[in-house]
Amino acid sequence: MPKVSVVIPVYNVGGHLLACLDSVAAQSLRDIEVICVDDGSTDGSERLLDLYAASDSRFRVLHRQNAGVSAARNAGIEAASAAVVCFVDGDDLLEPMACEKVSKAFENDPELDIVKFSAEPFPEKLSTPWLEGTLTLEDRLFEGYSEKLVFEMNSRPFPWNGAYRTSFLRDGGICFPVGVTLGEDQVFSFKTLGRARRTRFLSDSLYRYRLSRKNSAMAAMAEHPKQRLKKHLVVIGAILDDWADQGRLDGESGRAMLIFAASFVMLDILQIRKADIRAELLGEFRDIVLRHYSADDIARLLSEDRLRGPLLELCGSEEGPSSFGRLSIYPFVASLYGYKAAILRFVGAVRAVLLAPWHLLVGLFKKEIDDAPTMQQAIADFESR
Repeated sequence: MPKVSVVIPVYNVGGHLLACLDSVAAQSLRDIEVICVDDGSTDGSERLLDLYAASDSRFRVLHRQNAGVSAARNAGIEAASAAVVCFVDGDDLLEPMACEKVSKAFENDPELDIVKFSAEPFPEKLSTPWLEGTLTLEDRLFEGYSEKLVFEMNSRPFPWNGAYRTSFLRDGGICFPVGVTLGEDQVFSFKTLGRARRTRFLSDSLYRYRLSRKNSAMAAMAEHPKQRLKKHLVVIGAILDDWADQGRLDGESGRAMLIFAASFVMLDILQIRKADIRAELLGEFRDIVLRHYSADDIARLLSEDRLRGPLLELCGSEEGPSSFGRLSIYPFVASLYGYKAAILRFVGAVRAVLLAPWHLLVGLFKKEIDDAPTMQQAIADFESR
């Protein structure tokens, strides 16, 4: 029986897929299975997967009608036969020692449910300090649940810089949220981190995260802020529903979740220029929050936080969503991060208007990510071996 099941969801990945498959095939731990879930690809990805599986018996291909990345990953979990499962996106790369290191970590600790490891974003010129910091972990062991693990450390949001005990996912009924089409990683992270017996961080960089494909969901959503925020509201709803199932809406975990929810969507909503769209999105966010917290809950849980004022303003009356104007973002930033951060944000906004019009930035972004090899090239390269 293999020691690690590597699940690769694939949907029209393009020519980067071959490098991904090669990186998994080159693992120092040979005793692995690779479950490639073809989510209804039409660009030739499905053919490359079949060719690769025919040449390496460790690879299996599951062909499915398109149902989204969450359903594809769930199918991989269901098909996994190893004690440990990890995920690789079809345009990313797995470092050669990845499976060996995570397998040893689980073998050495029978109570371990999750291993998280560092990752490297590439190409470097497209990376950011935030992303590099988020993907850099220190060697550390966490016992059970803690706010520090879930909210303060670099444990979220990505599932691919982690590995999971298969029985932990199956026995707990933990899966990716089908129907959540952007931000499903956040939902899965809260589900897993909130329930794990033990979580180990490894400082080793075991994954290379590609930035970023032209047709990726993240690239597409960057140009449609309302659509992106609508999807993020669905994410917050799913996270809060699960947080309620875990019984964590009160106390410090409830306070931490309120702060996370506000920072995750409210900050971006307040940047919307059109008042009617801004009020619409704020109204939806308020309704989601009030499904789980009353105004009295917010006042109690945030009694010592400056965020208490803005959230009570939003949730305390029907007129709350329309009370936030274009400049409301600055006192809101101050309530989350302090007045210095609000001043810096204002200076940054002025500089952006003067020096870098958004339409030019979008154009540059498109040029940077439109350099993938074609699938035809990838298939030809593989067949010529």
